[in-house]
Amino acid sequence: MAKIIRKKRTLRIERVAVALFVLACGLSLASSLFLRSFNNSLSMQVQKIESEIAALETENEAAQVAIQNLSTKDRVLSVATEEGLTMNSVNVVTIAGGGE
Repeated sequence: MAKIIRKKRTLRIERVAVALFVLACGLSLASSLFLRSFNNSLSMQVQKIESEIAALETENEAAQVAIQNLSTKDRVLSVATEEGLTMNSVNVVTIAGGGE
């Protein structure tokens, strides 16, 4: 009589478990790479916006200095005299004490 040799077959559950494990590892790797690249793109956008904010703050400071220079009393008086206006000292009222 011939011996019957049976091959051990892996169970279907084990095959499914291995396939799911390989799939999970692949998805984990793919999601990790995607999240890293997305994080890098967000970081670049943050840096771009921060540089734009810094440029706008510098522009605002320059505008504030220009406003202060243009609104000085001497500047107002020089523009008024160029336009032919004169200051009538009878109508000038000086308030001293500022709330004392």
